[in-house]
Amino acid sequence: MSMDLSVIVVNYNVKAYIDQCLRSVQRASQGLQVEVIVVDNASSDGSVAHIEKHFPWVTCIASPKNLGFGRANNLAAAQAKGEFVLYLNPDTVVSEENFRRAIEVMRAQPEIGSMGCRMIDGSGHFLPESKRGLPTPAVALYRIVGLAKLFPKHPRFGAYYAGHLAPEESGYVDVHCGAWMLMRGAVLQEIGGFDETFFMYGEDIDLSYRVLLAGYRNYYLADRPILHYKGESTKHQSWHYIKTFHEAMAIFATKHFQGQALAYRALISLGIYAKGLATLTRSWGRTVLPFLLTLFIGYVLSDGVSTYWERNHRYVEGGAYPERFRLVFLPLFAVFWTVSMAFLGAFSKFASLRRVVTAFLITSGVMLASYAFLPMDWRFSRALVALFSLGHLVGFFAVRASLNARGRSGLFYRGYGQAEAHVGSGKWPMDSLGLRVLHLRPKTLFFHPEEHSFQGMIDAMISIAALLPDGVRFRMTYPSWTLGSDTHASASDSGKLALSQSLVRRQKRALDVGIGLLALFGVALLLWTKRGRRMLSHVPAVLSGRKTWVGYLVPGPHLPPLRPSVFQHGPGTFTVDIAHDADLRYAENWRPELDVYALLSGSF
Repeated sequence: MSMDLSVIVVNYNVKAYIDQCLRSVQRASQGLQVEVIVVDNASSDGSVAHIEKHFPWVTCIASPKNLGFGRANNLAAAQAKGEFVLYLNPDTVVSEENFRRAIEVMRAQPEIGSMGCRMIDGSGHFLPESKRGLPTPAVALYRIVGLAKLFPKHPRFGAYYAGHLAPEESGYVDVHCGAWMLMRGAVLQEIGGFDETFFMYGEDIDLSYRVLLAGYRNYYLADRPILHYKGESTKHQSWHYIKTFHEAMAIFATKHFQGQALAYRALISLGIYAKGLATLTRSWGRTVLPFLLTLFIGYVLSDGVSTYWERNHRYVEGGAYPERFRLVFLPLFAVFWTVSMAFLGAFSKFASLRRVVTAFLITSGVMLASYAFLPMDWRFSRALVALFSLGHLVGFFAVRASLNARGRSGLFYRGYGQAEAHVGSGKWPMDSLGLRVLHLRPKTLFFHPEEHSFQGMIDAMISIAALLPDGVRFRMTYPSWTLGSDTHASASDSGKLALSQSLVRRQKRALDVGIGLLALFGVALLLWTKRGRRMLSHVPAVLSGRKTWVGYLVPGPHLPPLRPSVFQHGPGTFTVDIAHDADLRYAENWRPELDVYALLSGSF
């Protein structure tokens, strides 16, 4: 029996996502003759072993080096036997009828040489790169000067994203996205595969254009959408991405628009710097501006508190704090407090109230403990230090409220109703999901793919995103991990163990330092107990970063690495198997209070 479809996936360090992708591919292949070829570009996360163990029906090619997107796909395409060849990204989820419907349309319309499909991101929003026009110099100019954004549906000005065609409408386009690109096998043999001159970006545009040059048409399929987490293995907002993508466009222009290559390169350079400036401005507005405003307001409030305290408590009969108090102490306090809060993640868009309170308590505790080690002539008042912390916190809340005044979530990222909800597993039924979400407003919605079709989950995400554009985070729950996106602009693996995330590791390090300083402050009390003396003996190692206060029961390669620990997070009487499970839960769910409890639970 002839092979209907060859699915080619290039993987690089996204083990959890390719696991989900292959699960969906397996469902979509039912009733068809399908082969799946995965090329692994020298991943270091155990992807190859995982695929070979859990998906033995997949042909896995393990490359010893990163071949790049185009070259890796060509390596697999040379082995493909299918009537059609599908290039598929590892951070995608295809619906059960996606393959069947696409092949059905391709067989019915022989003029179609390649096909793209409607894609949504991890929050249910349409991805405009699902359908695109040819990036001619004119089209590039319209996009750079902003006409494409002003007139997105105009056939000329909005041509970059094929604005004449609605996302829900199938039709002919110029360019497909390589995340899901279906080729007729015979056409692929005729025109060749990806141009390996492009290492990471632009290959799909080049291949789409060569399909058109060969006399075939490119078709956009809208009625079987897929989920694409959009760059889980390559982030799309960095300067490196912007520069690399636009340089790829320059290669495309030189290859296909030789007569206009000089003008196109000039536009490309303009586009690089315009996009970079816009990205920098957005980033500054999200990060630097809140930081500076909090710093300024906190300083002003602290200065006001100082004046009141000075006149009504410290120097009632006249006098004032020395000049260095306002010129040195207050500014340094404001900078240290704000930097510490930022370090602990309080300025994150998705910072919860618990994260902010934890960051505040750690910051304030460290500052109060540090105060005790200042020279006597710099210890103005411990009460003032506490009031300054509260003043800066008021400034922080004021800034956050002001910047989020038009947002849905108010001061903190949370749902109006319950924090999270599960679809299936005896919880929320799929048939009444939209109504429940609209009224109960959960923060996070968990799907259980073993209980529902991928098509049903994708359709639900689209519907909910239309009801609440910024309202819900979606998660796909599997036995070993949970996957999802925090926003439609940035994908993230929420199934990653907490202690493998940089923010959480910074929080743990800050907690170590805070506890170390508090131990020094309470040295007189700790010297009376054996456990206290043990803590004091390890303070230098912890403060220098050579040790951590609390760590694993049985450290192993399956866990995020930690410094050698002074204490363990649980009792040492567990069997090895139970200890491994306990360590995994500790790494997965780490919070500051776990370490604090571990320290306090021992006998002092």
